[in-house]
Amino acid sequence: MYTSIVYLLSFWLPPAIKGGFLALLAAPYILHEWNGIRLKVPQNRWQVPHTWVSGPPMRNMAVWGLILGAGLFTYIPHITFHLLYLYLGFFKDPAHGLLFGALYGFSRAIPTAFFGMSGSQWFPGLIPRMRRAGRLVNGFVLILLVVYLVFRVFASG
Repeated sequence: MYTSIVYLLSFWLPPAIKGGFLALLAAPYILHEWNGIRLKVPQNRWQVPHTWVSGPPMRNMAVWGLILGAGLFTYIPHITFHLLYLYLGFFKDPAHGLLFGALYGFSRAIPTAFFGMSGSQWFPGLIPRMRRAGRLVNGFVLILLVVYLVFRVFASG
């Protein structure tokens, strides 16, 4: 859905303009991910209602994973999700957005399924370390995206 909207609004723009805009948008978020500055990240804070996950454990995991995994209705902690969809809408066709959306949802559902099936326990000290690691990795991903976009803009111009 995201990529289709972006595609319809921007298909007529030259690639250099789209790439430059995306690079300028992504650059400050590198500092955000590394706690240098605080910026807004578009998100929806809707939560899965408790009644939706009050059944058998396997059904609960499936419902939870599908809704959280989709990423459209729930909290998304990193800007890379949105920038990926902007990139796909700018430079690919909407079918790529559908494919990447499915892969993103699958990747969000895997940890839930893994910990649910393995009987592993979440330790309170593990969550902050995972958040820090996630922010560090997202900062590196944003650097790679900006470098790629800059080279793409100069190569097309």
